[in-house]
Order: sequence, then structure tokens, then C-alpha cells
Amino acid sequence: MPEREEARTLSRLSPGVSRRSFLGTTGAAAASLSVSGTAAAGSCSRQDSDSDVAIKKASTDEVELQSEAPESESVADIDYDEVINVVEAGADNTGGKSITPLIRDLASSNTLLKFPEGRYLVDEWVRLTGFENFGMVGENATLVPAPANQYKGDPIMFKLGVFSNPGRNLEFRNFTVDYTAPNTGVRALHAAVSDGLRVENVAVEGVHDAGTWGPFKADIVDSGGYGIVKNVEVPEGGVYTKNTAQDIEPTVKNGPTGFLLSPFHAGRLDVVDSVIGAFPDNGLYDSESPGQVVVKGGRFANSNSGNIRITGDNSGVYGAHVVIDQNRPNDRGQHGVRFDGGKNLTVADTVIEMTQPNGHGIFTLSSVESATIENTKIFAGKNDARETIKSIAVRKGAGAIDIINSEVVQDHEGPALNVSDGSSPVRVKGLSVSGESTGETGSREALITQRDGTEFRGLDVDLPNGSRRRALGIFSDSVSVLGGTYSSSGLPITVEGSDVLIKEVTAGAYDGSTVAVDVESGVAKLVNNKLTNGAAGDIIEQGNEYI
Repeated sequence: MPEREEARTLSRLSPGVSRRSFLGTTGAAAASLSVSGTAAAGSCSRQDSDSDVAIKKASTDEVELQSEAPESESVADIDYDEVINVVEAGADNTGGKSITPLIRDLASSNTLLKFPEGRYLVDEWVRLTGFENFGMVGENATLVPAPANQYKGDPIMFKLGVFSNPGRNLEFRNFTVDYTAPNTGVRALHAAVSDGLRVENVAVEGVHDAGTWGPFKADIVDSGGYGIVKNVEVPEGGVYTKNTAQDIEPTVKNGPTGFLLSPFHAGRLDVVDSVIGAFPDNGLYDSESPGQVVVKGGRFANSNSGNIRITGDNSGVYGAHVVIDQNRPNDRGQHGVRFDGGKNLTVADTVIEMTQPNGHGIFTLSSVESATIENTKIFAGKNDARETIKSIAVRKGAGAIDIINSEVVQDHEGPALNVSDGSSPVRVKGLSVSGESTGETGSREALITQRDGTEFRGLDVDLPNGSRRRALGIFSDSVSVLGGTYSSSGLPITVEGSDVLIKEVTAGAYDGSTVAVDVESGVAKLVNNKLTNGAAGDIIEQGNEYI
């Protein structure tokens, strides 16, 4: 269960990009990073005790957008009645004495608290609700939570608003949060506002290892409200609760979430150029809210369950880099992008790079009404964590899905695209599929549809490895395959369905030992195709060329 306290590397996509060039694109971009916001934290000195490798740190990479992402709104500058230098007001900036009592006294509406350079110890929460116009801004300031066994009360540093009594107009900017000491990792910021949230340039150093709520939670509780989170970095992730001391309450069942939105989020939150590393219970997680979440850029790596997991209508991921290159023993399913529900969802101009895949690249659940995947690359390397990897998985009952001008490089066994049964259309246009998978284990077909009315238009499928790999398996009725090239080591196109149309397609097996299209059951109409060794089964032919 989730907490309930309550790439940027993308060159212009073109069909037929090989695995080598895919990795070259992402690797070169990562080697010449253009970092937005604060620098990433230093190397991790501690690690989850159930892992034999250190947690790999994330970083922000460069992304070139081809699709039109929703424009971020501007959050108006706040005109404060009072600006207070907290050190001049008596705060200890050496880290020796807790600042909590003083900040509680100073925090109020129409007030900006400025934190000069230094280290500020927090050993108990600061709670402020129902405010209007409040801010905390650092100047090379570091917030240091007390260890969990010394922390008093709820494990939150700053609780600014609650859903039943939210604030309005809140800024929290320019801080480092220091989790480098053992047994630290309370929630740094809990924000609930009706409108006007600005969280910017906040870098977490160290691993969240206290077994309690994750570092960030934010909700825009009014449906017309807006907020932006920019350059927030939690690169070193968090530890599974069972591997922590568990000496602070509440503990969370599996482990912390990197950045959480609760079911009370109703407005729009933009998450821009941010970095979230490996967390046990999702990286960025919109927990079944009706609100909108727009992810722009950033890097999301190695979280369990979902690295980006969103639900609300019109939410989307634009120009992000999702990485799965580490599997901890307790990581049971590390999906790249997971759509849990809502309509008009989008993944665009995004790289999902799974060199150690342990889940789907893009996972669309049954409650999703509609979604689009566009100009997106997915790489699924070989790994022992799972026998079969589905790079794009559309679950039974999911709504209308459009996949446009994207690419899958599937080295791992399993389908590049698996479409389960449902009543809404799935349209696939300009998808390129390649890779080293052989079909010897898992699914033989790289593309599978079990949904009536699926349309494939202008695909480029090239799968030369092994002797059993098939390009397309049609296990439904009224499917259209219009244009494109299907080349594979095994039988290119298999049909088990009626009223199937295959038109203006070029298809053939590499060794020439099988027909290009085999209608094993049902009937298919073949029009103006170029087919190596022809076709077999119950077919209606018109203008085909057999070569």
C-alpha cells in the first residue's frame, strides 16, 4: 500500500534506430549534461542492507521536445508584509540547537523567512495551516533533521497546510536537506495549498533510511489551483522499511515514496526538471487523485512499483528520462511510467531506458479512459529479474490508446507491445520495433493484440535473432494492418481472428523457410502486399506480390 498520511536525453526519433545507436544517444547526452537547478548530491556513502551494490544516483539530462507540452503557468511573486532574517531573529545556524521553537513563533501569514548560509537543526515539526502568503527561502542553507530516534512527534519537518485547512500562496526555495547521517529521513515538506505553490531548488543529500513517510508531499486542493515544483532532487532514494531501525512512528509498510500527491490533490501541479532516485514505494506518485500532474524533463530512476505513476485527467510526462539499471532484492516490479486512471494522459518525447528491466516500460491499467504515447523511446535490455518483459502493456479493459512515432528496442524476451482485450480502439502508427530477443522463451510475438479493432499503420519491425521470433500476432477480430515492414526470424504475421485486413505491407522471414502471413483461424483479406513465400490459411487476396 502507498503512504496514506493522508531525459532529459532525447534525439529526434527516426524509425530503425539500432540498440547500439539507442544506447549511444542516451549515453552521449548523459556524458554532457546540462543541469537545471541545484547540483545533484554527492555519492552515496550508505546503501540498503539488502543490496550488494550502492544506490545509483540520478542526474538531470538534456531533452529536446517535439510534442507540445502544456505551458507552465507563472506563480505570482508574493508581496510580503514582513521579511525576517531567522539568524538575526535568534536561529542557530551552526546545527547545534533546534530552530523549531523559533520558527513556530515566526511563521505566519504575509511573512517571508530568510535563512542565511548555515546548518539548521530541526527536531520537531513546524505546523502552519490556513495561512496566506508565507515563504521560506534559503541562501546556501541546509536543513538537518534530527535522527529518527531523537525526533519528536510526527516525522515531518515543515507541515504547511492540510487539506481541510490549506494555505494559499506558499514558496519553499533554495535549500539542501541533509539525510547523510544514519537513521534520518523524515518528511522534509508537506504542503497543502488551495493555489500558488512554488517549491524550487531543493536538493536532498543522502539516503532516506528512517522507514517513515518520504521526503515530499504536495497537494493543490482546489480544482482551479496551480503549483510548480522545479529542480527538486532526491537522487539517492530510500531504504525498505524492514531494513531500517523502525524507531519512529508511523512506519510505512514497504518504504517511503519519493514525491507523493494524495487523493486530495484536485488542481494542477507541474514537476519540472526534477530528479528522483530509487524509492521502495514509487518515485513520483499521484495516489488516485482527481488532479492534474504535468512532468516536464527530469530523471526518475529505479523506484519500485512505478518511477512515474499518475492518475488525473490531462496528466502527462514530457521529455523525461526514466532509468531502470538496478534491481534490489525487494524490488518486485519497477515500471517506468504507470497510468492508473484518468483520461487524456500522455507520455511524449521521453526515454525509458531499462538496462536491468524488472517491469513494464509503460503500463496502462484498466481504469484508464484514454492515453497517448508519442515520440518516445523504450529500451529493454536482458536481465534475469523476469522471464518476460512487456515494454508497452495495455491491460484488459483500458480505454482508447494511441501510440505514435515511437520506438522499442527489445533485447529482453517478451513483447514490445501487448494489447489486451477491451472495447475501445488502440491505434499504433509509425512504431519502430527492433532488438535481440529470440522468442525462445516468453512470448514469441513482438507485437500482440487481443483487442478487436486494433489498427497498425506504417510500422517498421525488424527482428532477425534466433529462429522463433515473430513480428505480429493478431488474436482478435477486425484488426487492420496498413503499410509497414515486418521482418523476423520466425513467422512474421500470425492471424487468429476474423475480418482482418492486411494492406500494402512488406513481410518476410529472414531464412525464407515460412510464409509471411499465416491465418491459423478466422479469415484475413490481403491487399497489395509484398510477401516472401506468400500466405497460408483462409484468405481473400487482391493484388499481392509473392517474392
